Amino acid sequence: MSEVIVFKGAVSYPITLDPTVWIFDDRKIDLSTYVGDADGSDDGKATYLKGTGSQWDKELREGATPPAEKPTSLVEARKALEGDYGMRLDPFITNAQPLPEATHVRLHRHDDEPIILSIETARRAILQFASGGKPIREHGPVHFYLPEVLLAKEEPIQGIYAIEFFAAN
Repeated sequence: MSEVIVFKGAVSYPITLDPTVWIFDDRKIDLSTYVGDADGSDDGKATYLKGTGSQWDKELREGATPPAEKPTSLVEARKALEGDYGMRLDPFITNAQPLPEATHVRLHRHDDEPIILSIETARRAILQFASGGKPIREHGPVHFYLPEVLLAKEEPIQGIYAIEFFAAN
């Protein structure tokens, strides 16, 4: 089984994802506490922009200060090594920059038929990359969930090794 996922096809930037390093990413989602997307993506962007703007204004008035290291307790460190974690697929799709004609993605899987989804549906996906604090090796490197599938505790799409962007006819 492959430990990376390749973005290919109708994209400006073909990329390779290595889910084994996502445990260190601050954007990871603790799947044991996931309750869905309470805030819409537009609201989240507006909140982000508002916070960024206020920080900019503060630094103009008071001067910039280097970020402080977040104190990490032993309990928090241990929790990171024991939890089930996922990452949203949307930022990676955005970075690959699908070409204007691309409308769908094909999830290529080991030992199974590919699955075709619209790009908008794929943007909503969450990729589980750790189970019990360990990388997903069997049927991995990720498990592909749509939020409603994750909340219903249904079976994910497994064994993905490539995501191909294409124009549906």
